[in-house]
Amino acid sequence: MRKIIAVLAACLVLTGCGLGRWEGEIRFKVTSINNCYDGYSDVICATRIYLDLVGNLPGGAPDKSSFKGAFVEPDDFEDESKVRDQVAVGDEIICVGQEQSEGFEYLNGNPLQLSKCRMA
Repeated sequence: MRKIIAVLAACLVLTGCGLGRWEGEIRFKVTSINNCYDGYSDVICATRIYLDLVGNLPGGAPDKSSFKGAFVEPDDFEDESKVRDQVAVGDEIICVGQEQSEGFEYLNGNPLQLSKCRMA
């Protein structure tokens, strides 16, 4: 019984570690900011900040095509309260990108998750 529990625990650890294959900081330029994007009604809106890559990608990063259509939302920033007032088109930001090998985001065609963003 103990062996089974040990094997199951090891599988859970390996599964958790296998979700992210690559992680690193990436520099982006803000190309546009939409306060209400398609799919939301006029009453319920969410802010999306669309991005383009700036400079070279860090070693081991996924292909540049993974970043096409990249966007973040205010809750992807370290200080969400400052984002609405400070981020503007043309600004550069740095985000932590993590490539997903499986899971909800990957199944929706988004193999890259951006988080912990800050002004460059």
